[in-house]
Amino acid sequence: QLSVNNKPPSAEGQGEKKDNAAAPPAPPTYEEATAGEGMKAGAFPPPPSVPLHPSWAYVDPSTSPSYGSGGYPGDTEMLTTFSWDDRNVRRVFIRKVYAILMVQLLVTVVIVAFFTFCEPVKGYIQMHAAWYWASYAVFFVTYLILACCSGPRRYFPWNLILLSIFTLSMAYLTGMLSR
Repeated sequence: QLSVNNKPPSAEGQGEKKDNAAAPPAPPTYEEATAGEGMKAGAFPPPPSVPLHPSWAYVDPSTSPSYGSGGYPGDTEMLTTFSWDDRNVRRVFIRKVYAILMVQLLVTVVIVAFFTFCEPVKGYIQMHAAWYWASYAVFFVTYLILACCSGPRRYFPWNLILLSIFTLSMAYLTGMLSR
């Protein structure tokens, strides 16, 4: 193995050790860099000779590997169709998120109320605890699918189906715990 300390002697040195611990050259000072001295010495690349226009900076997301994974049809479209700077887009997004959350909480409250105030359901739940563990398994599987698999959570019908199953299983677990 070769390292800095045990390099074989070169033909020039004939066994003499050279000073390998020499520091790299110091970077130019601010004055040197801004005065254009580095340009003359070739230390810095020349500036672009053509002025850039914003329309030239467009990169087609479907051909560039740096935009999204390209594995799903909605990945690249989402980057080019809207901007988060638009207040209307943010407002619609927040409205959708709160609407989904409200529906989830409403379903959970209804199921918990059903399990709490309906005596036949309460008796059945207390006698059959296996349904709790089955619901826990369904919750865990849907949670892993939503958290780990980007495919199902990005496709339109599957994302709502998985979110509904997740909400129902969590509501059932909450209802079982509230008995």
